[in-house]
Amino acid sequence: MLQIVTFLVTDPEMHEHIQKTVYSGHVSYKVGLPTGFTDIWEPATLAIKREGYSIKSESTGGVVVTEKFSPTISVTIPYGHALEFILTDSTGHQYLLQADDRSTDIVYARDTIVLTLRLFIKQFGERRKGKKRGLFFNK
Repeated sequence: MLQIVTFLVTDPEMHEHIQKTVYSGHVSYKVGLPTGFTDIWEPATLAIKREGYSIKSESTGGVVVTEKFSPTISVTIPYGHALEFILTDSTGHQYLLQADDRSTDIVYARDTIVLTLRLFIKQFGERRKGKKRGLFFNK
């Protein structure tokens, strides 16, 4: 299952973190949500579970979004932004998020978050459709 991840992820620490996350089935990351003002981000938590994901604002305590994984959810990385990524939900609404830049731990790196989300979308979103596929390649 994770042999493909080994090929894609060359950093051993990142690979180990993603592997543990997939096996445990859940992880939370500190992220930032844009406030509408330039370079000001509101602290939030991105929780990823086998069932789906949720984004919760830490300042208001409110849930921004909660959704089950499906093949229509996507994660992209905008060009020229080292910490940012875009999570597009099943309705097409986009959530711009920023990885926590206060931590030097690989666990909070944007690429780790993006790879983890993509793996969960692929693995657990496909199960919702009733299909069992390889992680990246159809067999």
